[in-house]
Amino acid sequence: MIDAKQSKKILESAPSSPGIYKMINEEGTVLYIGKAKDLKKRLRQYFQKDYQHSTRTRKLLENAVKIDFTSVDTELEAIIFESNLIKQLQPKYNILLKDDKSYVYIKITNEDFPRVQIVRKVEKDGAKYIGPKTAAHKVEATFKMLKKIFPFRHCNLDIKFVKKLNVDNEVAVNNKVIKYPCLDYYIKTCSAPCIGKITKEEYGEIIKNVENFLAGKADSIVKDMKEKMQKLAVNKEFEKAARLRDRLKKVEEILEKQKVSDPNQEDKDVINYYITQNKAYFNLFQIRDGKLIGQENFTLSAESAEENENKEILEAFLNQYYKIATDIPKEILIPHEIEDKNEIEKILSEEKKSKVSIIIPKIGNKNKLLEMSLNNAKIYADRQKPSWKVESEFTKEGVDELQKLLKITSHLKRIECYDISHFSGTETVGSMVVFQNGIPKNDLYRKFKLKTVEGHPDDYKSMEEVLTRRFSKIEKDYKSKDYEFKKATKKYEKEIRKIIKKEDLKPDLELKKFYILEKNKKSLSAFAALSEYSEKVAIINALFVMPKERGNKIGHKLIKNIIAKSKSKRIYIICKEKLKDYYLTIGFEEIKIVPEELQKHYKDCMCWDKKSVILAYDKQKHKPDESFVQIPDLVIIDGGKGQLGVATKVMQELNLKIPHISLAKQLEEIFTPNSKKSIILDKTNSALKLLQRVRDEAHRFAITYNKERRSKKMFQ
Repeated sequence: MIDAKQSKKILESAPSSPGIYKMINEEGTVLYIGKAKDLKKRLRQYFQKDYQHSTRTRKLLENAVKIDFTSVDTELEAIIFESNLIKQLQPKYNILLKDDKSYVYIKITNEDFPRVQIVRKVEKDGAKYIGPKTAAHKVEATFKMLKKIFPFRHCNLDIKFVKKLNVDNEVAVNNKVIKYPCLDYYIKTCSAPCIGKITKEEYGEIIKNVENFLAGKADSIVKDMKEKMQKLAVNKEFEKAARLRDRLKKVEEILEKQKVSDPNQEDKDVINYYITQNKAYFNLFQIRDGKLIGQENFTLSAESAEENENKEILEAFLNQYYKIATDIPKEILIPHEIEDKNEIEKILSEEKKSKVSIIIPKIGNKNKLLEMSLNNAKIYADRQKPSWKVESEFTKEGVDELQKLLKITSHLKRIECYDISHFSGTETVGSMVVFQNGIPKNDLYRKFKLKTVEGHPDDYKSMEEVLTRRFSKIEKDYKSKDYEFKKATKKYEKEIRKIIKKEDLKPDLELKKFYILEKNKKSLSAFAALSEYSEKVAIINALFVMPKERGNKIGHKLIKNIIAKSKSKRIYIICKEKLKDYYLTIGFEEIKIVPEELQKHYKDCMCWDKKSVILAYDKQKHKPDESFVQIPDLVIIDGGKGQLGVATKVMQELNLKIPHISLAKQLEEIFTPNSKKSIILDKTNSALKLLQRVRDEAHRFAITYNKERRSKKMFQ
């Protein structure tokens, strides 16, 4: 994390000019690349104390230790520079379009007899490319349909036109990789230029029709085909006229399905998007000659992307999509303003070699198109989510059914599952997966490298180690789970004031500074006050635990919760020597040199004198593991009765009463601690389906980690 001293140096050296900046972590990895019209102004925002940063930006700032920047002459250069660097480095915290390799293009080669192909890469070879297209299967279906209407070739033969006197269709074939003519000629899906069955000009008409069709200019194709059909009929070439009639019929059938979206004939792209689950799902309508000729869907991902970052998200899409697009329209409709609209228009206009306008319509037909695009983006987002990975009626039903089956009184908000994996007894590892409200929380998954078992398989001992390591972390918190942490209220003010006066703690502290632990929502068990002075200094005062509650370490629970609540980086406690060890076990450290800022607040400390000890808690050193501090509502073990017995043993040794079961794969039997008989559910039961999903995810996670360990060992 960049401290105040570093940020001051960065701002002093940053120029007030356009440029790009790179945020870098301790390993030297670029985490984020940004651009700015004014570098100094933009970087200052990151270090403003009260600036409302998004979750993604806060995470970025926590991990960045260095900022590099490069100034350029214009905003336009900054946008292009940023776009190129993002594509090259793919930084974790930038909003990124899914990998280009997943897109396909239709390629029309630059030859005497051009080929039409489906490719995944755009090359500088003089060919014409149409795309990107996101659904390869749809492109393949279009390709097959086009071949039936327009008999073009897609083989790898090198066919060249040879000009000879009184001969219109003489050809030379090189690169003879296949026997020709091929099957396509006999089934009438290729006009066979390889054996001179068509002239260069006639074949050129076929390719022109393909291009026009893909560009949405089908009306001109129909007109041309009708005129040619009539000429053939007049010339009594009835067989050719009949073939053309059949093709015309297929084209007209397709045109009937095309929706006329806009009577305005201006070519346009309509772009809208929907954000959910840390991703932005984009929908793009391609309207050419007033017809909707194509619809593409794209996914942009970013670490903890949020809706309040919509300007950056939309701009990131425009920059990245039109960098790989082969067709730029005259108009681009977008749902809201973006920061660099004018500069992006200049870039696109230069690429197209004619004026491109980015429009934000508020009313009328264009706005209706944006609404239609948004609805399609929502549908696309919904289809991308596996049903079991999102909270829905389906997952809720499974959780409720499981709760009833196991007769657990509390809601199963958090379910944890454990599995062991090894390879012939080596590289034994454990996995822990977490499901909340029936859906996986990948960021809370944890891996265990086994320490007590190596060289021989022992699943029971391995499971015991994993469970002991995990649940010993919540042993103290579990014992104090009946105590609720909350702000002090008027209800307890008299009692707190009376104790403060009697114990001579500190009578002048305001009630709003106090936090309490309330037992079973009935009685006061402990209280303490938090005084916050700056980012670096906060002091905990007047800690008091009721005599009948002492010995249960609930004072530790109260202090930990207050520390988590505090916005300060360092929390101080000034106490008597005899109480020092009580705080050291939590993570406080004794300090000998008193910081100047703390000296200003000595008068606010309850027991300051020369015999007092000053302790400090550094929050950066003691970041709690979010996954290990929470108490699960249910624990699932992958295995049978034996594995369940191990879990029961660990729970008893740690004096924990957390519901736990095991699921044996062979018959999908559910074992519980208090019954010798297993529970076997119908395969369609929603509770069983939930258990299977959780168990299978733990198994997958364990195997993946085991493979990683083996691969790493192989290359050491």
